[in-house]
Amino acid sequence: MMIHITPDELVEKYRDSWEMDYIKNLSIDYATNAIHGSFPGHDDVPIFYFKDYGFINDNRRNTYDLSAGKAGITVIIKKNK
Repeated sequence: MMIHITPDELVEKYRDSWEMDYIKNLSIDYATNAIHGSFPGHDDVPIFYFKDYGFINDNRRNTYDLSAGKAGITVIIKKNK
């Protein structure tokens, strides 16, 4: 499954930082059901909530790859075999 998240879908507080390529170290936190990132002055902050879209991400049956750029975040979710 592929999910693409555009910069305007990020938590409003961090949209400008995203567009300036400051957000780093992206990961999915299953406890908060969110994508977390860090940038200067802020470590490990939620920048996108899956629950806002009615999606509950669960790592019991999948793994993922994240990639990021000016167009947004791409999440590739892969089923465990």
